[in-house]
Amino acid sequence: MFKQMTPLLAGLALFSSLAVAQESITETITVETEEATPVKTLTIGDKAPTIKDITWLKGKGVEAFKPGDSYVVECWATWCGPCIKGIPHLTKLQKQYKGKIKIMGIAIWQEGDDRLAKVTDFVKEQGDKMDYTVGIEKDNSIANNWMKPAGQNGIPCAYLVDKDGRIAWIGHPGSIDPVLESYTAGSWDVATFAVEYRKQQENEKFMEQMSRKVQEAMAKNEPGKAIEILDEVIAKNPDMSSVKYSKFMIMLSTDEYARQAYTFGEELLMDNWDNAQMLNSLSWSVLTDPPVKYRDLDFAIKAAERANNLTDGEDASILDTLARAWFDKGDFKRAIELQEKAIATAPDGQMKDELKQTLEKYVTAQPKVG
Repeated sequence: MFKQMTPLLAGLALFSSLAVAQESITETITVETEEATPVKTLTIGDKAPTIKDITWLKGKGVEAFKPGDSYVVECWATWCGPCIKGIPHLTKLQKQYKGKIKIMGIAIWQEGDDRLAKVTDFVKEQGDKMDYTVGIEKDNSIANNWMKPAGQNGIPCAYLVDKDGRIAWIGHPGSIDPVLESYTAGSWDVATFAVEYRKQQENEKFMEQMSRKVQEAMAKNEPGKAIEILDEVIAKNPDMSSVKYSKFMIMLSTDEYARQAYTFGEELLMDNWDNAQMLNSLSWSVLTDPPVKYRDLDFAIKAAERANNLTDGEDASILDTLARAWFDKGDFKRAIELQEKAIATAPDGQMKDELKQTLEKYVTAQPKVG
């Protein structure tokens, strides 16, 4: 399905992945021998690791970082949905900063004997949409020398390498725009970000601890305890919507908290009132997530209507969500109209085919006249 993962699954996956990530970090950077062994780390201000062991598939690759030049090294994979979604953004940035910053997308964590062919074919299929330098790591060179030492366990992940060959920034490529703007203007403060980055890492450790507690509570069928833990996380990270989503969806999955969950849901909705994709995901989960005990259709419509207005009625996925909300509400005519708009807006392919199948269900389900 083209729909994104629901907040309940996404939120719980977040905590699960954080716990797994902690195990991975420990196994990777902590080496126990008879003598003390320094822990290999990579952080802001450090010299960028080697870039040699790469098979370059598109554009002009590099064997080393040239003094005076700046680079963005982005780690991605063909199986990573967010990575693929971000390809046009990187293409846009490369055009914007042509001659100033070289953007290089390097595929990591690819599996199988056909991984080189798979990535090569993918890059060819992307064509001009992936208009920057692209390669694939050899022998986990980037995973082992960049990702693990930096404590990065999720992709996409980007690194800004400055003119001195040092790491000036690490983060999600979707949030790199203001960084590049500041960097090219000569106002990027590496020292200040280094302090912020350390705080981020400390917070991640806290999140990892909380993730384990949430998993334990859910495994014991103690949603109340899980909610208490999430409240503690939210108190420390009030702007982290994914955690609030987790709390909301856990509440909806229990008989005890389901109906009162929408009071908190309204707060969550307002927090994301200008975020169309978050509103769409919230509405879709209320409508379709299997564990939900009580579905407030008016709430779902409110979220989807706002998302649709924010996107000027031109996002097929959001139109599909809104159509589903009105269908469940019993307004078949409105649902059919919206679904037809979704089909007209969607690109050719699997998404459009699935939208058509849904439309057929709506047409078949509507009451017969006469």
